[in-house]
Amino acid sequence: MNRTNIYEPLETKRMIIRDFCSLLETIPNQDDQVTIQKFLRYLQSLIRIKQVVPPVVEIMTVIKQNKPILYHAARRAIMTSSNLHMLFQLDMDFEVAQKRLGQYDQ
Repeated sequence: MNRTNIYEPLETKRMIIRDFCSLLETIPNQDDQVTIQKFLRYLQSLIRIKQVVPPVVEIMTVIKQNKPILYHAARRAIMTSSNLHMLFQLDMDFEVAQKRLGQYDQ
Protein backbone atom coordinates (compact mmCIF):
# COMPACT_ATOMS: atom_id res chain seq x y z
CA MET A 1 0.00 0.00 0.00
CA ASN A 2 1.27 3.45 -0.83
CA ARG A 3 0.95 5.16 2.54
CA THR A 4 2.53 8.44 1.45
CA ASN A 5 -0.56 9.65 -0.39
CA ILE A 6 -3.46 11.22 1.42
CA TYR A 7 -6.75 9.40 0.94
CA GLU A 8 -10.17 9.80 2.40
CA PRO A 9 -10.44 7.90 5.70
CA LEU A 10 -12.95 5.40 4.32
CA GLU A 11 -10.78 4.71 1.27
CA THR A 12 -7.72 4.32 3.49
CA LYS A 13 -9.51 1.70 5.59
CA ARG A 14 -10.59 -0.10 2.42
CA MET A 15 -6.98 -0.18 1.27
CA ILE A 16 -5.91 -1.60 4.64
CA ILE A 17 -8.55 -4.34 4.40
CA ARG A 18 -7.60 -5.16 0.80
CA ASP A 19 -3.94 -5.45 1.81
CA PHE A 20 -4.90 -7.66 4.73
CA CYS A 21 -7.06 -9.95 2.56
CA SER A 22 -4.19 -10.24 0.10
CA LEU A 23 -1.81 -11.15 2.91
CA LEU A 24 -4.27 -13.69 4.31
CA GLU A 25 -4.54 -15.40 0.92
CA THR A 26 -0.82 -15.48 0.17
CA ILE A 27 0.93 -16.07 3.49
CA PRO A 28 1.19 -19.72 4.53
CA ASN A 29 0.17 -20.98 7.95
CA GLN A 30 3.73 -22.00 8.81
CA ASP A 31 6.28 -21.27 11.49
CA ASP A 32 9.36 -20.77 9.30
CA GLN A 33 11.47 -17.62 9.76
CA VAL A 34 10.68 -16.12 6.35
CA THR A 35 6.93 -16.32 6.90
CA ILE A 36 7.16 -15.00 10.46
CA GLN A 37 9.31 -12.04 9.38
CA LYS A 38 6.93 -11.21 6.54
CA PHE A 39 4.00 -11.22 8.97
CA LEU A 40 5.86 -9.10 11.54
CA ARG A 41 6.85 -6.57 8.85
CA TYR A 42 3.18 -6.34 7.87
CA LEU A 43 2.22 -5.65 11.49
CA GLN A 44 4.94 -2.99 11.76
CA SER A 45 3.58 -1.26 8.67
CA LEU A 46 0.06 -1.47 10.09
CA ILE A 47 0.89 0.31 13.32
CA ARG A 48 2.71 3.07 11.43
CA ILE A 49 -0.44 4.18 9.61
CA LYS A 50 -1.35 7.67 10.72
CA GLN A 51 -4.29 8.68 8.48
CA VAL A 52 -6.80 6.46 10.30
CA VAL A 53 -6.92 4.02 13.19
CA PRO A 54 -6.41 0.66 11.50
CA PRO A 55 -8.67 -2.23 12.57
CA VAL A 56 -5.82 -3.95 14.40
CA VAL A 57 -7.94 -5.88 16.90
CA GLU A 58 -10.05 -7.33 14.10
CA ILE A 59 -6.99 -8.20 12.01
CA MET A 60 -5.23 -9.93 14.90
CA THR A 61 -8.40 -11.89 15.72
CA VAL A 62 -8.78 -13.11 12.13
CA ILE A 63 -5.10 -14.06 11.88
CA LYS A 64 -5.29 -15.92 15.20
CA GLN A 65 -8.30 -17.90 13.94
CA ASN A 66 -7.23 -18.50 10.30
CA LYS A 67 -3.44 -18.87 10.69
CA PRO A 68 -2.92 -20.24 14.21
CA ILE A 69 0.53 -21.76 13.58
CA LEU A 70 1.84 -18.48 12.15
CA TYR A 71 0.15 -16.42 14.88
CA HIS A 72 1.65 -18.41 17.75
CA ALA A 73 5.09 -18.67 16.13
CA ALA A 74 5.17 -14.90 15.58
CA ARG A 75 4.00 -14.30 19.15
CA ARG A 76 6.86 -16.44 20.45
CA ALA A 77 9.38 -14.73 18.14
CA ILE A 78 8.91 -11.22 19.52
CA MET A 79 10.26 -9.95 22.82
CA THR A 80 7.99 -8.53 25.50
CA SER A 81 9.69 -5.16 25.02
CA SER A 82 8.76 -5.09 21.32
CA ASN A 83 6.21 -2.55 20.13
CA LEU A 84 4.38 -5.50 18.56
CA HIS A 85 3.97 -7.35 21.85
CA MET A 86 0.74 -5.56 22.72
CA LEU A 87 -0.84 -6.62 19.42
CA PHE A 88 -0.67 -10.24 20.51
CA GLN A 89 -2.61 -9.39 23.67
CA LEU A 90 -5.63 -8.23 21.63
CA ASP A 91 -8.65 -10.46 21.17
CA MET A 92 -12.32 -10.22 20.30
CA ASP A 93 -15.14 -12.41 19.00
CA PHE A 94 -14.23 -13.85 15.60
CA GLU A 95 -17.66 -13.29 14.00
CA VAL A 96 -17.72 -9.66 15.15
CA ALA A 97 -14.22 -9.15 13.73
CA GLN A 98 -15.22 -10.58 10.36
CA LYS A 99 -18.37 -8.48 10.30
CA ARG A 100 -16.46 -5.28 11.06
CA LEU A 101 -13.82 -6.01 8.42
CA GLY A 102 -16.56 -6.84 5.93
CA GLN A 103 -18.02 -3.33 6.26
CA TYR A 104 -15.04 -1.91 4.38
CA ASP A 105 -14.52 -4.69 1.86
CA GLN A 106 -16.76 -3.52 -0.95
